[in-house]
Amino acid sequence: MKEKKLLIILIFFTSCSVSLSSETVETTTSTSVDLTFCEQIEKEYIDLSNELFNTSFELNKYIDDISPNSVDEDRNSFFDNLEKNWNYQEVYKNYLEVRLKVYKSINTLYTNNSECLISGDQEISNEQVDKAKKDLDDFIEKYGS
Repeated sequence: MKEKKLLIILIFFTSCSVSLSSETVETTTSTSVDLTFCEQIEKEYIDLSNELFNTSFELNKYIDDISPNSVDEDRNSFFDNLEKNWNYQEVYKNYLEVRLKVYKSINTLYTNNSECLISGDQEISNEQVDKAKKDLDDFIEKYGS
């Protein structure tokens, strides 16, 4: 009786092993699709938006990681200590620089390609670009380059 059970278990394992070794791996290949002009503009817009999102996320994560306290407390601490902490200054300056670059790029993208409707778009006005530039200029004036 034990021999039968052992034989059945052995056959079961053998059949599983055989089927595993006989599986074939299929690979998929992607084909490049030619985008229309407006689709290329939309892709550029999405890339820029993602760059700003990632930079904002990194700034918020940096602030949140300051202490185990709440994000609001860490945010207050970050801005209260900005003048004394060079690391904080560098992180915030990087955010302001990326924000200005992205705002300018999105503004130019819309200005030069008004015929393209971008789904879910967020047009950046000249005023927003000016505000981002002023924020960066004020920061540099206060803390240096």
